[in-house]
Amino acid sequence: METKAPNLRIVTITLQEYIMKFVFSILFVIGSVTAMAQDALSYYNSGIDKFEEGNSLGAIKDFDSAIVHNSELAEAYWGRGSVFAELEQFSRALKDLNTCIKLDPGIGDAFYNRAYVWIAMGEPQKALNDLNMYILLNPKDINGYLSRLDILVKYSDQEKAYADMEKIATLEAINPGQLVQRARIKYLMKDTLGSITDLDAGIAMLPTFMDAYYLRGKYYYEYGQYNKAIQDLNIYILSKDNDAEAFVIRGECYARQAEYSLGINDYSSAIALESDNPTYFFDRGFFYLQMEEYADARVDFRKAIFYSHQDIKLAYFNLGIAEFKLKNTEEACNNWRKSEDVGLEYLLKYCN
Repeated sequence: METKAPNLRIVTITLQEYIMKFVFSILFVIGSVTAMAQDALSYYNSGIDKFEEGNSLGAIKDFDSAIVHNSELAEAYWGRGSVFAELEQFSRALKDLNTCIKLDPGIGDAFYNRAYVWIAMGEPQKALNDLNMYILLNPKDINGYLSRLDILVKYSDQEKAYADMEKIATLEAINPGQLVQRARIKYLMKDTLGSITDLDAGIAMLPTFMDAYYLRGKYYYEYGQYNKAIQDLNIYILSKDNDAEAFVIRGECYARQAEYSLGINDYSSAIALESDNPTYFFDRGFFYLQMEEYADARVDFRKAIFYSHQDIKLAYFNLGIAEFKLKNTEEACNNWRKSEDVGLEYLLKYCN
């Protein structure tokens, strides 16, 4: 699994929420301070709105104003730092997020977003430390575990990675993206049925989530539900017809139901996208054997060998079968010899 940065997270706060953070240290505030606090929060929330609209520079300007009105407003540094991170201005992002955490170490999302910055800056251990803190502050938020898992897997900390996987499987997933991520984890933990259940829920929330159809189709295939897999892959391929693996999985579904001609069609689509994949040629060659189209099978097994199929002995054996069926006994025997022990029985039976 490759290492991914956490998603940046920004939320809107209200004046009441902001004052509650300081209720124990500021019991009474005079009117002018309250007004300044109100102005700071107005700029802060305006910055959030602009960020969500895609106006990053406008957001930074509003966060600047919020800080001018209240230099102790930790959330404003968090917001500005998060926008800087989105703009890949990582040094500035780091400075603001550090300030936010110094002012209020209880803002968990500042640790989360700083982890994003650390990963972008090639500092995975620092990112891991921040995600540990985020999880300490937000022990029921699946995002922290998902992001930490990416780092643990990349750096082969298998024991901790598996512990996070177990935790993720039990945590609430509240949106389609989280459901898909949790489905992947459950699949890795051999809970295929649980994975499919999560994908059902994700698709119900967002019927246009094509990656969920792909995964559910893949998992249905591995669960032996070939027709259901084909239905999901049909939907996915209609929107993404450049995914060779999707064609291969659907082709396998057809082949498992002895619909070899349809399987051949899908493998041909996959080969058009990846013309040097030996496995695709090998599998299509096998389907051609089942269809008794031996000349086409011969071509595919030769290409599988040319592109160094991982089971080269079996490729030579199958090529020998195709040649034998085409009455090229000498060629068949030559290929069975190359298949070594795999073709021994046929060598003894049909070759001098």
